[in-house]
Amino acid sequence: MVDLAFHLRMSVKFLQWQGVSLLVYQIFVYRWLNNTLGPVNSTRIASALSIPIIAAYPFMTHLSGIRLGLALYIAAMIKSVLAITRVSGTSLLQNNAVPQGQRGAANGIATTLMSLFKSVAPAGAGVLFSWAQKRQHAAFFPG
Repeated sequence: MVDLAFHLRMSVKFLQWQGVSLLVYQIFVYRWLNNTLGPVNSTRIASALSIPIIAAYPFMTHLSGIRLGLALYIAAMIKSVLAITRVSGTSLLQNNAVPQGQRGAANGIATTLMSLFKSVAPAGAGVLFSWAQKRQHAAFFPG
């Protein structure tokens, strides 16, 4: 029970520091980054950098103890910063792409489609995974 309470306290502390770091990033760093690179290039770079961060998670299982926790915390913070950069960049691009009178409709359509894809994606991935598992010796999507 003590171990669970310790991990819960550490998780809360991590979330606090992650929230503070994201707030500092949005207030101070993102504005400079967006002015320097522009929303298109910052979104592209953030998307490209997200791939190796996410691909590194399986290799973190070889770590243990404080090194594992530190690696996970740093990777999660970087992933969150890159996600903020992508979301803010695409929102700026979307708002600049339509006239001011249509921004509400464009934001509503974008939010609706994002929610739809977020709800359908896990089911689609499960279908694709089970289909690939049935086809163990196929040339396309072997299990």
